[in-house]
Order: sequence, then structure tokens, then C-alpha cells
Amino acid sequence: MPLIELSLNTLLLIIVVVSVTVTAALAAASYAAYKLRARRRPKPSSEPDSENPYFERYVPPNSASEPPE
Repeated sequence: MPLIELSLNTLLLIIVVVSVTVTAALAAASYAAYKLRARRRPKPSSEPDSENPYFERYVPPNSASEPPE
């Protein structure tokens, strides 16, 4: 015989409350991570023709001197 006897309603209530609490905690953590990542982003360059700060154009070593086909 278990130490604590729970009715079905009480058990379902506990499951719902825990689920909502965990969901809210994960949402808050996700939003905080989003804000921290947004703060880390490089500021946009004032030059309109500048390259993208996240990517560096790759030029294969063999085709650097050959024109594209």
C-alpha cells in the first residue's frame, strides 16, 4: 500500500501544474538566450557595399585564376 494515495484528479492536476511550470521556465530561458545572442551580434557596417560580417567568401585554390564556366 503506497504511503500517499492520490485520486486521479489530484494526479492529473499535479501533472498539468508541473507541465505548465516547466514550459514557462523553458520559455524564459529561451528568451534570455535569444536576448544574449542578439547582444553579441556585430553591429551593421555603415558602408552599404561591405561584405556580410558572418561569412567569408570561399575561393577554391585551383579556380582562383580560372574564369567560371
